[in-house]
Amino acid sequence: MFQVRNYVSELSYEFIRSTYNFLSNVDSGHATESFTDFVVGHGELWSAQMLAAVVRKNGIDCKWMDTREVLIVNPTSSNQVDPDFSESEKRLEKWFSQSPSNTIIATGFIASTPDNIPTTLKRDGSDFSAAIMGALLRAHQVTIWTDVDGVYSADPRKVSEAVILRTLSYQEAWEMSYFGANVLHPRTIIPVMRYDIPIVIRNIFNLSVPGIMICRPPVDENEDEQIIDSPVKGFATIDNLALVNVEGTGMAGVPGTANAIFGAVKDVGANVIMISQASSEHSVCFAVPEKEVKAVAEALESKFREALNAGRLSQVCLSFWLCDYT
Repeated sequence: MFQVRNYVSELSYEFIRSTYNFLSNVDSGHATESFTDFVVGHGELWSAQMLAAVVRKNGIDCKWMDTREVLIVNPTSSNQVDPDFSESEKRLEKWFSQSPSNTIIATGFIASTPDNIPTTLKRDGSDFSAAIMGALLRAHQVTIWTDVDGVYSADPRKVSEAVILRTLSYQEAWEMSYFGANVLHPRTIIPVMRYDIPIVIRNIFNLSVPGIMICRPPVDENEDEQIIDSPVKGFATIDNLALVNVEGTGMAGVPGTANAIFGAVKDVGANVIMISQASSEHSVCFAVPEKEVKAVAEALESKFREALNAGRLSQVCLSFWLCDYT
């Protein structure tokens, strides 16, 4: 017990020291966001160090990795980050040359900017960091431990016959997660897809369940086509959407109409879920979250007020749906 208290005291001291150093060097303009990322990342730092200590106590050669020293990301305007794989690979090679070990406990969720400012990987960052590290290491497989048995073919609360799927392609997992299924954040799949690395999702509380594997479908060598074991893997839904329909005979064959429509939608920051256009080009229909439809309608009516008054557009029609997409 004394050793545990002593170790926690050392971590607390290190946190205070590193916090002081961070605030002494960061620009005041970046202090708020950067300091938040710096503080929330210490949960990962502490847990990685303590787990590594437990592993070493059991006689296994082990080192812990502060991924802020290795993983470099570039912040984007959409509150996300893009990994810099080239720079990260260089830093990872340097780290291993200085800290060789058979077992590595690496922090998740945290990284650094090119200016070495601590940051996070934002939403679902821990899964994202596992996929990034798997890609950097060219791993044979990435296993993500969760608290569920796997991915169901449908929401079991709505479909009593739903079953746990055993495999999904990268594209299927991408689509199902986008439409609300409890799979992975779509960005998590991108790094492993580059090197055809399978992702296995398992339940840490139920080891008897094999979980689900997300990978590239097998290829029939004779037919040179992907083998599809089932034409439909599952159903996923997005609720509380609204359909917006912009129509008028004056739209047909007029260049730039779609650009004007979705430019107005972009200006109010709405997220377009689905787009459909009639073959006659006289109407464009799209879906947005119900909470954003009022702002979208007002923006469109303002953008096309002249066309509406002149009769080139007949209406901007709104429909509220509980939308289900597969």
